[in-house]
Amino acid sequence: TSWPWWNESRGINAEYGGIGLGYCVAAEIEGGTCQFPNLTCGEDNGPGSSSYGDFWVAMTANYKILLVGNPTRNDRPGDMYDAETVGGEKTIGPATACAINGIDIQGPNDAGDVSIDEAGIQLTCGGHVTPPLGNIPPGPGPPGPGGPPLYHFHKSPECLEPFLNASIGAGHGARPFHHGQLVGWAMDGFGIYSYQDVGGAAPIVDECGGHFGPTDTGKIEYHYHSRTYVPYHMACQGPSLGNCASTQWGTNYCHPGCGYEVCVQPGTDEGALRDYLGQWDPTWLDQYTVNPFHGPQAVEEEEEDNLVERLAKDILEMFA
Repeated sequence: TSWPWWNESRGINAEYGGIGLGYCVAAEIEGGTCQFPNLTCGEDNGPGSSSYGDFWVAMTANYKILLVGNPTRNDRPGDMYDAETVGGEKTIGPATACAINGIDIQGPNDAGDVSIDEAGIQLTCGGHVTPPLGNIPPGPGPPGPGGPPLYHFHKSPECLEPFLNASIGAGHGARPFHHGQLVGWAMDGFGIYSYQDVGGAAPIVDECGGHFGPTDTGKIEYHYHSRTYVPYHMACQGPSLGNCASTQWGTNYCHPGCGYEVCVQPGTDEGALRDYLGQWDPTWLDQYTVNPFHGPQAVEEEEEDNLVERLAKDILEMFA
């Protein structure tokens, strides 16, 4: 099956879906962001291409990521694609992070400068496969994909355990009222966690998509959260300090933020937060505006466990 999206004004082969057809979707053609105007399925596009179509090519990707990120660096926020500045390394240019299963997480957009949702790209488990790009030289702007066909994530990989843990239903052991579990590691050394915060609350995040607060282990640190909308995981390497826009190449993918330079999840213990920051700079928090986060402590995990157990028990009794 193919879908003809011929753009006569640009002379681009915009049909999508089979041998002899192109790789760009309608929104990319109409928005002038098609990055593969001369790429045709079935032609020699480098490793992973053939006259019969694209095929998998075995490859190994390598990442070097700090074990502990430093949120008090004086060069924050940083480019979401950067690795070298923060002491990391990677062999896949457009990777912003590495998921727990080793698959790279890329930015909010695909090859064009529009988000995955704006381009109308449908993803399975938050990811898809690039076309073979071994014959396309790198260009200016953010790092783009290159080489043979590559599966990668853009949006939340909801088929992985950190998401299933909260979505499969209380009767099957789901824990939707716990802090989301670890999804992967950003290149700056901070973890990326699934949707919910402690008690099932919505994370209060900065423009990069991260915040300070306890994780699923109870340890307070800076970390990111996945979400169903742009920037999906992160728009910059945080904390954002209100300057996310300065890190964007073209389209601004920044989260709206919490209205302050530093965002802390409500209920976070200030003493523990200052102890965490004190590893690098005990006065760092006092240099910025911070959202009001003092108040009733978040629901204790034990109470959440009891609530889930009661719900599961009630469901089982209904069918007994």
